[in-house]
Amino acid sequence: MRIKISFLKVHGSSGTVPLHHQKIISAFMEEIIRELPVGSNYYNFSSLKGTSKVQSGQIRFLSSKVSLVVSAPEAEFCDLWVKQIFEKRLVSFAKLTLVPKSFDVIPDPDFKTQMKYVCISPMVPQNAFNPDPSGNLPDPMDPRAHEFSDLFYDAVLDRMEKAGFSEEQMKDFAEFEITPDPIYIQKIADTHKKFARIYKNNLNETIFGYLLPFTLHAHPQVQKFIWECGIGLFTTQGYGMVDIVGTHADEGHSDE
Repeated sequence: MRIKISFLKVHGSSGTVPLHHQKIISAFMEEIIRELPVGSNYYNFSSLKGTSKVQSGQIRFLSSKVSLVVSAPEAEFCDLWVKQIFEKRLVSFAKLTLVPKSFDVIPDPDFKTQMKYVCISPMVPQNAFNPDPSGNLPDPMDPRAHEFSDLFYDAVLDRMEKAGFSEEQMKDFAEFEITPDPIYIQKIADTHKKFARIYKNNLNETIFGYLLPFTLHAHPQVQKFIWECGIGLFTTQGYGMVDIVGTHADEGHSDE
């Protein structure tokens, strides 16, 4: 189940959050979820979305409306999660203060073997990195490499197995290939930018996060799991939320 929550920015709020703000959202979500009578090991959420601009390493939201997408496979958990968020009269993320205004349940797409996605929060293929003795980090992976797709496959299938999919079902999920959008890849290559940015997980460890459009060839059941639970690692910390190309979430990628 996937739900889009719309907030209104409080008048007088400076409307700024750090460029990489998943930790701030995650802390709020953990507080909310602790108050619920039911839990989930597979929830996921997006970055904050809205008309914005980057100033001095901060995102300033210019629009009065800011949105956030939440999801989990358990409908009861999602219902209670969103209800608990609306119990809060004010929600603060750094210097951005919001009032919960409305929410919409997003219908599931028609899950097919091949689907095109955009990232609405960074997706993480690898565990945290430790700098070398000189303080340097390794270079991020090239998303065109087979290993890039394989790491996401391992992360997704590991979570699906833990979620209770049978051994017979898991055999059907062997096909899995991520193909990054070639126009995006060429644009990054032409500008000599890196394919990934540095983020911090909830333990303040360094991770690489990727925000790129891609096509995923996988079993429809795998596509559904990714839609509900996220792709890659640290998904319950708000990493790895994707959306179908051309839907509402293409608007205002605040991490760009």
